[in-house]
Amino acid sequence: MPSGMRALTAASTIASALFLYLVVTRGVAGVPAAGFIALSCASTALFWWAVRATSHRPPQLAHSEADPDALHQEGPYAYVRHPFYLAYCLFWFGTGVAAGGIQWLVATPLIIWYFAIAKTEERRFLTTSMAASYTEYRCRTGMIVPKVHGMLRR
Repeated sequence: MPSGMRALTAASTIASALFLYLVVTRGVAGVPAAGFIALSCASTALFWWAVRATSHRPPQLAHSEADPDALHQEGPYAYVRHPFYLAYCLFWFGTGVAAGGIQWLVATPLIIWYFAIAKTEERRFLTTSMAASYTEYRCRTGMIVPKVHGMLRR
């Protein structure tokens, strides 16, 4: 596992532990709880949709030094170029909604980290034989947030 991925895993583990601690000690109810449940369900559904779309050829692991070897454009990839990262961001956003306060201090850097990984992966794509196809793909899809006009054309 690349060192960057190990660091991301460690940060996610710490953030998860903090979230669980906050939920157990302070409780979560009402709108924050409903928001977390909705975002977690959306995150889980998107994650498994992306798994299904890439099951024939999984994407490179985050922080990998290897160049991308496949351009996925089916399933959630028809709307966003990084659906796995969007799924993770939805989850972390949900933890901030549910626990508030200090949880935002760990959720926000994790969300930014996923955007940074995505940008790095995008630069890698542009150095491969898929650069032209990827450039066209970028015009019609959002990096992590779907482009509204791209969704309306579907």
